[in-house]
Amino acid sequence: MKKPIFLILIGIGVLILVGGIVFVVPWFGRMMEEMDQIHAQQEEHRRALEASAREPLTADQETLLSQLLEAAAETDASQSSNDLETVLSSEPYLTYLKTQEEQDYADFPAYIDAMPTDTMKTVAIARIKAMLGEDKTDEELIIWLNYYFVVREWGTTVENPLDNIKELHELQQTHLIEPLMENGSELSSFSIAIVQLSTSPTSITEDNNVFQEVWRERLETHGEPEGLLRCAVASPVEFALMRSFFADMAAFQAWILKPPEPEAQNSEK
Repeated sequence: MKKPIFLILIGIGVLILVGGIVFVVPWFGRMMEEMDQIHAQQEEHRRALEASAREPLTADQETLLSQLLEAAAETDASQSSNDLETVLSSEPYLTYLKTQEEQDYADFPAYIDAMPTDTMKTVAIARIKAMLGEDKTDEELIIWLNYYFVVREWGTTVENPLDNIKELHELQQTHLIEPLMENGSELSSFSIAIVQLSTSPTSITEDNNVFQEVWRERLETHGEPEGLLRCAVASPVEFALMRSFFADMAAFQAWILKPPEPEAQNSEK
């Protein structure tokens, strides 16, 4: 090979290397910055959500709880957690739900069937923005909203989303990636998209974990039926959403009482 050609090839190689450094290194740096920012947002979101979930009952909520406990005693709801839905279908609780939803429901099962309600969707959108930032278009928010509820329900069936990569990939592809691509979402913020895709499953299922932990403590402290009734009064919208993911109240209660994984227990200490 003649020397000039050899030098040209070396020059091309150097250009490729420099080009890679120029484009890849800044891209990687932006991705790491985005990851740090999103993790910080998620930590802040979790702390705020847990603080909200742990708020003590107000005086009005305590009064409602007393009424529900009286109704539970009359229906002997302590014999079966499924009978609790009869108590939650009583007039005091349905009136309480109307203050949360500004809508009438015939009974508690009807409220479950309506999930996710507009109120729950509004809450979820606020959480998505808190976790992922405010830069989503309305169309993208609708896609992320659907994905959020799909992951919330799926999260009740797995211990750790990252231990079920194949299922997770299929879920992301079907409910997030393909809809976003069909929507024509820009890939200019590709690094952000990668970080959000990688962190979103754990951050979304963490919402489940927060309420499960708080509700488990209430059940262990107050027993049945008071523990479940306290959960239903303290977080009515979230309680109904989570209940909608299960076949009946008994299955829902079993999930609440399921002990956390050893790693989760250690991290809580």
